[in-house]
Amino acid sequence: MSLLRRVVGQRGSLFRVCGARSLVAPITTYRPQSTRAEESAAHETAARPFDEIPGPKGLPLIGTALEYTPLGRFPVKTNLRDSFRERTKTYGSIYREKLGPMDLVVISDPKEIGKVFRNEGRYPERLPLMSMKIYRELKKLPAGVANLNGEEWQRVRSSVQKDLMRPKTVGAYASLQDDVTRDLIDVIRALTEKEESRGQINNFTSYVYRWALESISVVVLDKRLGCLTLDDLEPGSDAQMMIDGVNDFFDGFGKLEMSAVGLYKYISTPTWRKFEKAVDQWHTVAAKLLKEKLTKGKTEDGKLTESNTDFLQSLLSRNDVTFEEAMLMAVDLLAAGIDTTGNTLIFNLFCLAKNPEAQEKLYQEIMEVVPAGQPVDDKMLNKMHYLRAVVKETFRLYPTVPNTVRTLDRDIVLSGYVVPAKTMIFMAHDVISSLPEYYPEPEVFKPERWLRDDESSGVQPFTLLPFGYGPRMCIGRRFAEQELHLGLIRIVQNFHVGWSGEDMKQVNRMIQSPDRDSFVFSERA
Repeated sequence: MSLLRRVVGQRGSLFRVCGARSLVAPITTYRPQSTRAEESAAHETAARPFDEIPGPKGLPLIGTALEYTPLGRFPVKTNLRDSFRERTKTYGSIYREKLGPMDLVVISDPKEIGKVFRNEGRYPERLPLMSMKIYRELKKLPAGVANLNGEEWQRVRSSVQKDLMRPKTVGAYASLQDDVTRDLIDVIRALTEKEESRGQINNFTSYVYRWALESISVVVLDKRLGCLTLDDLEPGSDAQMMIDGVNDFFDGFGKLEMSAVGLYKYISTPTWRKFEKAVDQWHTVAAKLLKEKLTKGKTEDGKLTESNTDFLQSLLSRNDVTFEEAMLMAVDLLAAGIDTTGNTLIFNLFCLAKNPEAQEKLYQEIMEVVPAGQPVDDKMLNKMHYLRAVVKETFRLYPTVPNTVRTLDRDIVLSGYVVPAKTMIFMAHDVISSLPEYYPEPEVFKPERWLRDDESSGVQPFTLLPFGYGPRMCIGRRFAEQELHLGLIRIVQNFHVGWSGEDMKQVNRMIQSPDRDSFVFSERA
């Protein structure tokens, strides 16, 4: 019996979920097959063969895998991004690299990236995250939407995105998430008022992770977990177990997914055991919290009470996904929102701290749009154009997810070379972000480049896709953006954000994470 079934119980034996409104049809439309065939004419007479794509040669059997080990030129944890930039300078906007048995084609031309997305077809494919695939097979859990392809992927995705991608639905949670963010402000204020702190908060990232978990909990669980306190979380508390489990998960996940040999697929390695324990931990805690939510929401006749902002109720009411699939989606959302959104907020605060003029301009916009002492709602968020520009520019310089990967179901010509079907195509947006032909003065933090009424605007399509693109874009994008915007508004509204010491660097754990958090907060007058 699967972990979710053991903790939560069977669909039929628990209770029948009363029907919630159908929220929205899928937001992405599919392009006709004829267009795909026209653009993916892979055997054009002028196209050169796959073997002629330039790139590093590597060694027999393992290719260039040794270069990404701790002793290589591009250690995965600290220097992976440099490999794509250096190889692009050497080989051009398309190159081929062999990592063990896998061929990887890396492209950094926005027009070619657009061609890839236009040829995704009705069922866009991506290679599975093998460590999660193996884990869920062992635990007899559903694969999860990220690891599905084909019609099964479309069935799950088209159903669950109705609760995740409609702006009106997401906006209904803005005031609840704003309440969480105002509690974070209270914590920052209390910590910085201590005489010895001088405005600096030790391990500020840990408080941001608590804020991120609390913010997604009010959506998925319809409750507060009590994370945002001045005290350390109890070691065995639900919140601390979730945060620790997700942190350990990402540590192991990066090592397993980037392993050239992949011994964990055959034997239980120490890294695999740590990874398995971490996922067990946050799965168990999340499933327990979900069970409590479901039990609390029952009426006397065993049905759920209806609510306009009951995400779980709406998710479970879908007839085209199983109970286990819906519950696993809720589990994944609780976990995914901690590090990803938390790290993104940290990167934005760092960019604002290092660029006080941009911070002041954002502060002025906040004061114009958000009345003092008033809650922030989705209508206010929609008016904040400079805020959105700040977030985009931060994604360009400090991406949480630097690149996008796809495989296509047919051959395609990219930059004049035939790329066979099922080849991993790596779209190097992080490389594009560093090139002056796409971003003048690429090293400068300049949110104005994203404002349409600015003379320097005019960023090309497909140069920056922090949440992916098309039918497989990040399914939690709208909630993540709303949460991030609220966090920036409240922090900048209340504090001037400064920085002390050596600049922040990013480390790779499959997502990018900060290596330090030396912020200095001073109360605004």
